[in-house]
This record gives sequence, structure tokens and C-alpha cells, in this order.
Amino acid sequence: MDASFYEPRYKKDGKIVALADVDISDGIIVKGFRVIRGEKGLFASVPTKSFLVEGRTRYMPQVVFASPDRRSQFLEALLDAYQKWKEGRSGVEAGPGSHPPADELVE
Repeated sequence: MDASFYEPRYKKDGKIVALADVDISDGIIVKGFRVIRGEKGLFASVPTKSFLVEGRTRYMPQVVFASPDRRSQFLEALLDAYQKWKEGRSGVEAGPGSHPPADELVE
């Protein structure tokens, strides 16, 4: 898996510890995967799109997997890649290259 991780520019609640753009197939890049610190530890999630239904915000996944097993394998591999990225950055401050271009940011 070829994933590019970066720290979120806006840390509203501090739960999102990293964002990732993943090259899933020879130049096809999916942006917006998240690594989140939850009550039971770190987990990865797919990009989502929010929308309103009867005044309530709902979220729809923007990446769909062929099976639950394939989803689990992919997200576990993403977490492993995040851990390696994090270990390689220990003691390194975020520089200008740690964020995507401003026109690609989503709050």
C-alpha cells in the first residue's frame, strides 16, 4: 500500500490524528482516509460525505469494499502504514510539506 500521511490542519476535538491519501491502483489516488483516536485505541476510517436528512446530518462512505473481510484487511494495513510513518517522524516537527495544498483542505 502506498499511503501519504499528514497531520490535520484543523484539530477540532483532537480525535483525528492523521489523514491519508492512498494510491490504490497504479496512480488512482483516494484522498481523505482518517486515522482516529477512539476510546478503544486507534482505528482507520474511509472518507465520507455528509448530507442532511430531515434536519439530521448523515454520513455516506465514499469508498466501498467488496466484502467486510477486504475492508478489515485494507484498514488494518492502513493502520500499520500509519504506525511506520509515525515511527519515522518521532522527534520531527511538522514542516510545510506535512499538509496538502490549501485548496485541497476540507474541514
